[in-house]
Formats: sequence, structure tokens, C-alpha cells
Amino acid sequence: MRWQGTALAFLTFIILLLVPARARAYIEAPYAATFQSIRMPHLPRGDEPWVRGDWQMVLAANWMNVWSIQSDRFILDGEEVSLNAGLAYGLSDRIRIGLVAPYIIQGGGVLDSTIERFHSSIGVTQGQRDRFPRNRLNASYEPLGAFYPILMRLERMVEDKYLPRKYPRSPLDPPLDIEVTPETLYLSGIRPQWVPEDSISSSNRSGPGEVRFYADYQFPFSIGEGFLSAKSAVISLQASLEGSSSLMAGDTGRVGSVSFLLRSEKKPHEFYWLMGLSYSAFEDREFRLLELPAQQWAFRPRLGYQMENTEFFAEYVYFTEPVKDFGRLSADGHQLGLGFSTDAGPYRVEMALIENFLTYSTTPDVGLYIALRRTL
Repeated sequence: MRWQGTALAFLTFIILLLVPARARAYIEAPYAATFQSIRMPHLPRGDEPWVRGDWQMVLAANWMNVWSIQSDRFILDGEEVSLNAGLAYGLSDRIRIGLVAPYIIQGGGVLDSTIERFHSSIGVTQGQRDRFPRNRLNASYEPLGAFYPILMRLERMVEDKYLPRKYPRSPLDPPLDIEVTPETLYLSGIRPQWVPEDSISSSNRSGPGEVRFYADYQFPFSIGEGFLSAKSAVISLQASLEGSSSLMAGDTGRVGSVSFLLRSEKKPHEFYWLMGLSYSAFEDREFRLLELPAQQWAFRPRLGYQMENTEFFAEYVYFTEPVKDFGRLSADGHQLGLGFSTDAGPYRVEMALIENFLTYSTTPDVGLYIALRRTL
């Protein structure tokens, strides 16, 4: 499809353009796809120091392939591309302000066949993903899933073919092939929050994501010696406006957060570390019949190795449950990113492979992140 080809060409062009270059940076955008976590907490930020008068432009792209299923609860099968544009300005050597505006595209994607072949080659189970159509968006939240066994028994008592299927007849059945879009709901006068189940199949969609504003305050200090020493800290305030209702998860409401980040000093041919903690408070606390937490915590450490102009890093992201009392989708999130960053002439670039090693319910199966920055 057109968006898939365009996104693939864009990411391929950026990769080919920047791989021969040199490196450094910090992942700005959340790892998870929006239809996977419904909403994401703000992540700790502020890895690189700045000075007064600095203008920084950031162009970033995320590409996530998601596969997650739990019988009679949810199925999440699709891909999401997030294109992010950001601008920041240093008001002083201590204070910086900025904004990030994402555009999100959701669809069936193009990576399913490649991932299945890779799993087969290394002897890893497909986890039922080969039972569903490839490269096709297939997502459903089913808050009434606990009642499916009762409804199925009741239907058999009345008449096996009484009505077309209104719920899965077996735990492995795909969700209903119906369209529940903001447009059809608006025309029918139904608010999206009143629809108990969200089943979407074979439809691509796109729209603006959450526009995020932030203010960072950095201050130097010195604690400890050697690798474990901390040389500076950053306190950040962030606020975001809800994304477009054309996104699968619907309106996400306004979000406010505060985060604190400690960072060590970077020296050539030495290891460095960052460690951040953020607290996010949400305006909306429900989606369909799902109850959402009023707040979420995110913990984000990074370990890196600094060379002359290139660095390599590994970072871990933990966030508390995105949904209350909804099976494995209510599990805490665990994600891992492995990548490198480098200087490319006047630009800085970061590339990372994002993988879910710990929780196959609430985080992406596999993803790619690319960021291009320039200080003006």
C-alpha cells in the first residue's frame, strides 16, 4: 500500500544516508505503538547539555511491528509508523523549552513475512501469528471477554444459528470484521466511549498524535568518583494535548508529567550512564469499558560507551500498567533498546533496534528508531 511503500522508502533513505557517518543522542519518542498501550507515559528526557541561544531541530521516525494476543481479551496485530518533528531553544545555560509534534500511521505493514521466516530459521515459535492474515491490521479490545463462555452456552441453548456471530466462537477466532471509525460513530451520534468493544480489521488510518511541550532545567554538581560519579541533573516538565480521534485508541486526553534525570560525564573511550524517572498524570481514565490508571511511572536507565565521535548504548524502559484489570495487557511494560549514535557533519544521528524481550503482551515485538538532529 502507498503509505507502507512511502514509509519504507523514507526510512531506507535515511539509513543509507547516515550509516557511513559518525555519532550521539537520546530517544525522544515512546517505544510502544499507540494502539498497544492506548496511551504512553512521558519518558525522562534531557541527556545532552545545552547553552543559551541554542536552537535544535529534531526529525525522528519510529517503526513498530506489534503482535500480541490473549484469548477473549485482545488481539493486537499490525504496524505503526510515527514521524516526529521537534524544535527546542535554550533560554539560558540552565533552561530550555521545546515542542514535539508527531504524525502517526497505522496499518497491516510489510514485516510479518520477514519476522515469521526469521522465527522459523532460529527455531522460535510463531506464537499463533501465522494463523492470521499477514500484513493486515487486526486489532480488537474485548472488555466483555470474560462473559464469552456464558454467552456461547446460552446461544447453543436457544439456537446454534440464531444470529451472526457477536463474539468469538473459540479463543483463537479473529475479532469481528467490522469497522468502528470515529466518522461512523459521529454520524450515528454515538460517542466512542460508549462502544464496549473496538474491533478493527483491514483498514489503514493516520492522524496527528499528541503534541508535546516541555521545559528542561539543568544544573551541574559532582557526586562520587569514577564511573559511578554523577556530574549533572535535569528536571523536566512536560504537557501534551490529545491526539486525533482518527487514531485507533481514540482521544487520549491531556497529560502532564515531571521527570528527573541523573547523568555521568562523557569521556572518550569510557563508559557513561544516565538514569531517569518520570511521573505522568492523565486527564482521561477510561477507554471503552476499560479502566485506565490515573497516573503512570516510567524508569529509564542507559549504559553507553563513548568513542571519539561515536557511541554505542543499551537502554531499558520500565513503565507501570497501562490498563487496569485486563489480563496481560495490565502487566507492567518492559522494553529494551540497542543502538548507536554519531556525528554526521552538522547533524547528529541516532539509530536503535527496539525489542521486547520480557513481556510479550504490552510492548512491541520489534521496532526501529531513527533520529536526525541539528543545532542551528
